[in-house]
Amino acid sequence: MKKKIILSIFLLILILTGLGVYCINGDKISKNVYVQNINIGDLTKDEAKDKLSSEYKIQSFKFNYKEKTWDIDPKTLDINYDLDKTINKAYDVNRKGNIIQNIFKSLQNLAGIKTKVNLVISCDEDKLKSELEKISKEVNKDSKDATIKIEKKKVKVVKEETGLKLEIEKTKENFIEDINKGKSTQKLVVSQIKPKIKSSDLKGIDTLLGSYSTTLYDSGYGRVQNIKLATKKTSDIILMPGETFSYNKHTGVRSAENGYKLAHVISSGKVAYGIGGGVCQVSSTLFNAVLYSGLDIVSRTNHSIPSTYVDLGRDATVSDSGIDFVFKNNYKHPVFIKNNYKDGVIKCQIFGHKSDKKNIEISTKYGYNITTYRTYYDNNKKEIKKEAVCTSAYLSRSH
Repeated sequence: MKKKIILSIFLLILILTGLGVYCINGDKISKNVYVQNINIGDLTKDEAKDKLSSEYKIQSFKFNYKEKTWDIDPKTLDINYDLDKTINKAYDVNRKGNIIQNIFKSLQNLAGIKTKVNLVISCDEDKLKSELEKISKEVNKDSKDATIKIEKKKVKVVKEETGLKLEIEKTKENFIEDINKGKSTQKLVVSQIKPKIKSSDLKGIDTLLGSYSTTLYDSGYGRVQNIKLATKKTSDIILMPGETFSYNKHTGVRSAENGYKLAHVISSGKVAYGIGGGVCQVSSTLFNAVLYSGLDIVSRTNHSIPSTYVDLGRDATVSDSGIDFVFKNNYKHPVFIKNNYKDGVIKCQIFGHKSDKKNIEISTKYGYNITTYRTYYDNNKKEIKKEAVCTSAYLSRSH
């Protein structure tokens, strides 16, 4: 019985206190309520609105990343603040809860404890995204895989570089959240893009596994330009263990838009003019370098008629219609493809780990068709194995 009386008295005190606080507040905002750093406590809604309007101005916003800063004019993003919604939030500080919560909140404010209310701000998200896209052009950086550089016949590993990417959506979300908290400076959300190939992956590439050169028989402008382009596109490539190399993938479609010129090509057993003439000499030169390096041949097709720059059975034609030259790195270590054109000579080299170096001879056997063989020898020139690599059939064998 006593407990019920005590509880009733306590509730009565709370109610009376609440009524007293209400009378103190009346239609005013509770004491010590702040918007940003502006005290609008003990003011009516209209008074609070006038005070915020006169004292609060939207300043320029800043995005930071490391040592760099980008200033954004609020007008650029159509940033506006909603004073009515903000003041209503402030007004509800000691009115939105139940009676006990409201009383305690009022008593806290009366005791000098500050209550902070965020300013309600809106902005054009499409314009914000557009500004961030502009900034991303200064922040974003492509990652660079570690690679190999050949200097004075020595193999040098060039260290990889980590890339950067501005996370636009995440930065946008943080910005909208922060401006409603009154923050005028935000950090850009930037993620790192790790390179696929690290310098540690390339340790041990110090040996020339296979090399082959051919000389141009036709030094016409179009053919030379095509060969220069094809050697460049198929050079400086790291092939990791188990990966395949597609010649067509690296050269791209042989079209004028891709930089290829008119030159002599072999088509349907005849020599004619076509876009990209000469790229088959590069693929054939690379084919022979691959043979000597001991890499697996996945796909290779001979020309319909013999080529002038390599022996029968030693050519590899390609075309945009689907004929491709493909080989695979069958070793446990990566290999590096280096092609070069200079003074009428195409040179293709394949570098790798010294443990993958093989003593190889290439031979051909003439029959109804021509079979190309690859023979492996040990250090004492004793034959280890002999394998048939491919078979070629030509419309004519005249060379």
